[in-house]
Amino acid sequence: MRPNSKSNWLAQSARLSRFMADRGMIVSVIYAFSLLVGLLAVGFAWMSDFAGEWNKELFAEHMWIALLLPPIVFPIALWLVNTIFWGSGGSGIPQAIKVTKHPKPRLIERLLGPRAFLGKLLITPFVIAAGAAAGREGPTVQIGAALMAYAGRFPNIAKLFDTRSLIIAGGAAGVAAAFNTPLGGLMFAFEELGRRKTMRHTSALLMAIVLAGLVALILQGNYSYFGYSNATIDWGQEWLIIFSLAILTGIVGGLYGRSMLILVSSTSFLGGLRSRYPYRFAAGCGVVLSLMALVFGAEVFGAGYEETKAALQDSEELSPMFWLTKMAATVVSFASGIPGGVFSPTLSIGAGFGHFFAGLTNSETAPLMLLAMVGVLSAVTHCPITAFVIVLEMVDNHDLVMPLIFVSAISTQVSKRILPASIYHLLANQIKVSFAQAETVPVPAQEPSPEVKSADGSKIEEKR
Repeated sequence: MRPNSKSNWLAQSARLSRFMADRGMIVSVIYAFSLLVGLLAVGFAWMSDFAGEWNKELFAEHMWIALLLPPIVFPIALWLVNTIFWGSGGSGIPQAIKVTKHPKPRLIERLLGPRAFLGKLLITPFVIAAGAAAGREGPTVQIGAALMAYAGRFPNIAKLFDTRSLIIAGGAAGVAAAFNTPLGGLMFAFEELGRRKTMRHTSALLMAIVLAGLVALILQGNYSYFGYSNATIDWGQEWLIIFSLAILTGIVGGLYGRSMLILVSSTSFLGGLRSRYPYRFAAGCGVVLSLMALVFGAEVFGAGYEETKAALQDSEELSPMFWLTKMAATVVSFASGIPGGVFSPTLSIGAGFGHFFAGLTNSETAPLMLLAMVGVLSAVTHCPITAFVIVLEMVDNHDLVMPLIFVSAISTQVSKRILPASIYHLLANQIKVSFAQAETVPVPAQEPSPEVKSADGSKIEEKR
């Protein structure tokens, strides 16, 4: 080897070594942030679960105090969102999707900045303690996305990972940690957050998602969100019941998602009131929720986690009206504009409808509950694979695999006749951000236009 060739080879080797060292350091930082997502998801889950249990105990011991909380707390929470914690209202998943479509620094600061992060982390347990029919999974997605977006501010990380890919990975890591299902987080990344997009350096980001789920697994043990079930169903003999359930869950999920859009639309009467008098409307939503709890009991409050788990694992009875009251309570809580997700309430609605349908058809309850859970979630999110994977984690045998796939696919197609796209994408397309006033207004929303119906081409308005 000639001297020049040897020196060139040594120089190239040195550059390669420096690049690998720098890349290894950057990836290590990303992994550290993913571990932090997992830790925060577990802590956030503990706070939210404690808040929900406290509300149940308060309702049992001091019902009238519990009934007074929603009308008081909802407008306070909304005021905090609009004046201090901008971007923290609503579910959290639409905000993450909005930023993946428009990864502009100012939009990231508004929807995934420190204020939005802290608001979701603190106000969500606050409203759950007040009885809001809201879940913690959507907020966990926004928290994870916000952390990863913050990681993207470091120059060396920004050179290797684009911001959009980091946000997708952070949101998916939140799902993986919230449901203790890394596979569900991976599917959510590609099917919902990363729809029609590609991710750079996929292997490193996938490992980040897995690490967040691993943290939850270590800290909380190998558990399923709604417990485990050994339910089974004869696919050959019960095909007509399964097919009917798939159709009905598609209709229920479509109407459920559509009702959220209509109620927050500025073109509707209630949506107009919501736009003009946001705090009075939030208080009114609290009054409606309390009246429902007065009539139907404590099952109106919360995401429905305890009732669903008890029905699946311990075969406890659910009220025939559980799915309908939980649907109404979730829509009312969402319409108020407070922080809180609709992911786990949607699963509870599906479980309640499956329980109701099993009573009508005199069928085995547990398998129809699981099938209806995947059906309603697929219908609302238009993510049949994610829904299938999350519910599959609860099943101890493989007899339900084909029915679950069948129901998730059919219900999604049926829902598209009512709800043209994923509720999260429709809501993301309708988020308006005012930079002049430095506040985020997740609604009022407009009725889905043809552009919205395709879940494409959303525009961001910047008021200067």
